[in-house]
Amino acid sequence: MQKILLLVAMREELSTPPAPHWTVVHIGVGKVNAAWRCADALAAHRPDLVVNFGTAGAVTKGLHGLVEVGAALQRDMDVRALGLPLGATPFEEGSEEIRFAPAPLTCGTGDSFANAAPELPCDVVDMELYPIAKICRAAGVPLRAFKYISDSADDTAPRDWRAALRHAENAFLQRLQQGHLL
Repeated sequence: MQKILLLVAMREELSTPPAPHWTVVHIGVGKVNAAWRCADALAAHRPDLVVNFGTAGAVTKGLHGLVEVGAALQRDMDVRALGLPLGATPFEEGSEEIRFAPAPLTCGTGDSFANAAPELPCDVVDMELYPIAKICRAAGVPLRAFKYISDSADDTAPRDWRAALRHAENAFLQRLQQGHLL
């Protein structure tokens, strides 16, 4: 049976493992916490597959419920003053976008709660996926990412996110039980 590591930022998004062969690690909020705890969890658990689940704001109109994301970028990496494109990490080839699954949606990760569409085009916004994708790529571990659309990344996002948070876990578990995730 496949060993699955499920990385979730907060217990409020998902509190318990959805199946006996899944290990849930709550990684905390933000890129630094995600990187640190993802690396530790990969070393400790040596999974066959990493799944990231969490909430996200929709930038692309019409997204709702649970969606799968196939690529991540850093919406807050800005070194254009050095002549690099928005989202690129200096001295790192191929850092603009990390594609890890065939799903068409792209997630813009940043260390800010998005209450407006970011300058860098993306479909959804979160605060953890990019470093998880980068570490999984470096470790050669497959990654799947599922985001529950909690808000529209606009001026009502903080209120909408709080209200939607309680629905995220149920949506994820229901789709998993129906066999529509993996």
